[in-house]
Amino acid sequence: NEAGFAIIESVTNRMIGVVLLTHDDPENLKISLEAPIIMPSFETRAEPIEACYLIMDKLFALGYRRIELAIDSQDAARKRAATRLGFTNEGTIPKHMVVKDANRDSIIYGMLNSDWTKGARNFLYKKLHGDKLLKLDEKNKKRRLKEKNKCVIWKRRTS
Repeated sequence: NEAGFAIIESVTNRMIGVVLLTHDDPENLKISLEAPIIMPSFETRAEPIEACYLIMDKLFALGYRRIELAIDSQDAARKRAATRLGFTNEGTIPKHMVVKDANRDSIIYGMLNSDWTKGARNFLYKKLHGDKLLKLDEKNKKRRLKEKNKCVIWKRRTS
């Protein structure tokens, strides 16, 4: 129950990192997103954030209610990435796992579908594409919803 997604730089078509989904729990509609593994020269660029945004947007569109991130409490870069993605720090699990014969405390971050629809999605979209494209995206969403509802209204009745 794992899936990996390559992050490709559009200019060079070169793989610069990977994002993993783990611990898929379709019964409870939750999944874990591993913090992106990125080439050091790309850690502060938009590509890792956009890759996570696209994955998260698709997961919530599929009906998932919760996405989790478990990050080593000593890993400052991945903690910043979780914050940049809009995840909420939900607490620390002491001695969560053993890594290289040492205890690892993990910080658990979470994103709920309600957080996503109430503003986290728009926050990330605006950060990635700017205010102008955010407004266009919102306009297109409203148009698609209107068209969907219009199709339901004009649906032929059989009786």
